Amino acid sequence: MCGIAGAFSLNNQDISNIIKRMLIAIKHRGPDGSGVIIDNTPIYGKLESLILPKGKIGIGHNRLSIVGRGLQPIPNEKRNLWLVHNGEIYNYEEVKESLKNHEFRTSMDSEAIIHAYEEGRIKQLDGNYAFAIYNSDREEIEIYRDVIGVRPLFYCFNGSLFVFASERKAFRNICERSRRLLPGHKITVSNDGIKIERFDDIELNEKKVLNDPELAERELLESLKESVRKRLYPRIGIFFSGGIDSSIIAKIASDLEAEVRLITVGLEGSADLVRARKIALLMKMDLDEVIIRRGEVMDLFREVIGIIDEPDPMKAMIGIPIYAASKHAYEIGLKVILTGQGADELFGGYMKYLHEKNLEKRLMIDLLNIHKTNLERDDHCSMSNSVELRVPYLDRKIVETALKIPLNFKVRSGVRKWILRRVGERIGLPKESVLADKKAIQYGTRVAYILKKEARKLGKSLTTLAKEIYKEIHNE
Repeated sequence: MCGIAGAFSLNNQDISNIIKRMLIAIKHRGPDGSGVIIDNTPIYGKLESLILPKGKIGIGHNRLSIVGRGLQPIPNEKRNLWLVHNGEIYNYEEVKESLKNHEFRTSMDSEAIIHAYEEGRIKQLDGNYAFAIYNSDREEIEIYRDVIGVRPLFYCFNGSLFVFASERKAFRNICERSRRLLPGHKITVSNDGIKIERFDDIELNEKKVLNDPELAERELLESLKESVRKRLYPRIGIFFSGGIDSSIIAKIASDLEAEVRLITVGLEGSADLVRARKIALLMKMDLDEVIIRRGEVMDLFREVIGIIDEPDPMKAMIGIPIYAASKHAYEIGLKVILTGQGADELFGGYMKYLHEKNLEKRLMIDLLNIHKTNLERDDHCSMSNSVELRVPYLDRKIVETALKIPLNFKVRSGVRKWILRRVGERIGLPKESVLADKKAIQYGTRVAYILKKEARKLGKSLTTLAKEIYKEIHNE
């Protein structure tokens, strides 16, 4: 998990200072070292002391060391292709084994990408990623984003200058009107301009519908076990509320004998804290409690608006507990947290789904939009603390399995996430967790109640307040 950025000048403008400014703006994403290549000249070291070569094409990388050792940008054997990558490739050992005709010079999972790219086998990669490959021979950059959009990627093009980065804040005073690269899409940037096209999509096997609840339950559980297994880390945190989503992840991780730290967030007395304490005790697992004091909430609201770089009050209030959990994780030396993000969209978890007339269409819309509604926010809040958030429910195999499960196994007789609750029972979760009907995180932690009360004291709506804070941050 890292931060990437790059620039391409179509009028031969020097982009060295632009790349350095962008990397400094997102340094929090990768404090373990930086690297840049401009016009086929690479340089590595501490970001602030790097003196970058001049040129018109370049890509850069801030590294958060998670898997393996090595430096990015990573070259191929001929040193005419260079890679920067943000994310994780979970099957890199298998990819490496299948590419024996290539020389692997690092132990990083990222190196599998560049050689898979050379062989036209990008779809073989199992992981979450946003990456860029600079072709020095063709004076071209190609940028890819994974099919779910777990890792963020933004770009901006004003006709003569193209820039991209992991966060929009990297573009400040460089380029306006940034856009996000859609999941499963790639951008090709050359002297001819930019070209955007889809390279990957979720496979819908309509012939294999899991109409048998027992079969659906077993297939889903096996997919969940594998998804959690490949996302484990020697010491790992789990963002825990005591609800069905996080409890399943915690139980599977614990059964796999991982060193797990459950982390829950909320104001004292909040529903999420009370439930998490109870369920953790029943599961015989240790729980770290991050207590937010009432007087801290508005300051956290302001801070998170700056982190997500959006004046969206809903995103900011949901981001507060994620930010607080990842900050605690960093303070206790954790680099990776698992979260239950995606379970609601896949298995019908939101209250609104009970009243949805065309539920199948609504679930698909919410899944396709999850990259911009939830994932980018969660990524920014965790990576602001140099902590990687991993999302087991959004593993490709689980997504494709969920799309084969009938709607009446997801929402059944007023019970949301019915099939997930069956999985919870199967693996031996406490009844209190299986039956938990939890509130949305902003209410379960009581963050929303406090913010709305504070806004009323000021005689403003939260929307107005968020916009004012955003303008202050940007000195507008």
